[in-house]
Amino acid sequence: MKQSMRNWHNWVSIVLGFPLLLVGITAFFIAHEHSLGTKKIETPLSMVQKDALEPRASAVYKGQQFIGTKAGLFAVTSGEASPVTNGVDDEIRDLLSTEQGLLVAGKEGIWRYTGSTETMKAEQVFEGDCWQIAQTSSGFNAACKDIGVLESVDGQSWVAQTLSFSPAATALVKNQGMPLSKVMMDIHTGKIFFGKDYEWIWIDLLGFACVGLGLTGLVMWMRNRRQKALV
Repeated sequence: MKQSMRNWHNWVSIVLGFPLLLVGITAFFIAHEHSLGTKKIETPLSMVQKDALEPRASAVYKGQQFIGTKAGLFAVTSGEASPVTNGVDDEIRDLLSTEQGLLVAGKEGIWRYTGSTETMKAEQVFEGDCWQIAQTSSGFNAACKDIGVLESVDGQSWVAQTLSFSPAATALVKNQGMPLSKVMMDIHTGKIFFGKDYEWIWIDLLGFACVGLGLTGLVMWMRNRRQKALV
């Protein structure tokens, strides 16, 4: 009975060791995706994303309708949307048609499309995770994650706006309770321990633990199999 339980334990360990190893390895890639540049590395694997072509923004530039999607920028002609030639590979959140060009806010930054609709060229004018872009009386502004509000006079050069919240605004946020789901998520990602900028430490620790347990489990199982073969 004891030997049977040990064999059962060993087999369960080897079955779970491989998923643990994969979780640990992928955790490193997730935590350091920006420094490793994994988003720009293409693999032969492919799958259809149901929300990839859902319109997220729309604008008319030089008489041509454009829509922004998770898969990039598309031009609409007679009700059919086609990818823009020389379009950037970015998740688009907002579009703004201006005299300076078609301004695009995306996950990788702010882009400016210029030229005719047939031969448009894209230029990245700001790097960052941006969500919204709008025209003001003095130029343009945009809202970007971890940066705040940006300002631009010509749509080409962007600077962060000096912005502070009043004590009343701070008190309003402070007095709001944190949902349990948010607490669980922050514990899971390590944000509650190290903050958003350093949550990669928590992910790396868990990754090392998963890889270590997975490798040592595999080594122990192979060693036991080898010893049994010699008996």
